Amino acid sequence: MKEKEEAQAAATTPKAPKRPKVLVAEDNPVVRKGLNNFLVKWGYEPIEVDNGDNAWNTLENDATITLAILDWNIPGLSGMQVCQRIRMRTDGPYVYTVIFSARSSIEEQVLALEGGADDYLVKPAKPSLLRARLGVGLRILALLADPKAGSTK
Repeated sequence: MKEKEEAQAAATTPKAPKRPKVLVAEDNPVVRKGLNNFLVKWGYEPIEVDNGDNAWNTLENDATITLAILDWNIPGLSGMQVCQRIRMRTDGPYVYTVIFSARSSIEEQVLALEGGADDYLVKPAKPSLLRARLGVGLRILALLADPKAGSTK
């Protein structure tokens, strides 16, 4: 009898909201640690990698990752190559992708956005700007999951 009551209580107890996973592909350990600290503080679950090959393998093996911050200039596959692979795949979730790079020219930003990135931030970026951009990503992902969520009456 007690087990049944405990099972019912567990079923009705609200669960903690799941923290969105964010892939952080950054080869500079100081920058990666800083991003990690902010992401945890903001309620995300960062998944850290230090090169593009590991970034791609991580995305291929974990379909729960739907946000990615990719440094353009990382060893192995570049952040842009990872982004392009994400856009070419036919299965798996949509991954909202932010290219995070020291490349600051307008031409490079346009190249990244036309190459499949959803957003582009020039290093160093204000943490508040990154937080806002990730919020945009969450809104877009929510709309993709439930298109009616964005309709107004």
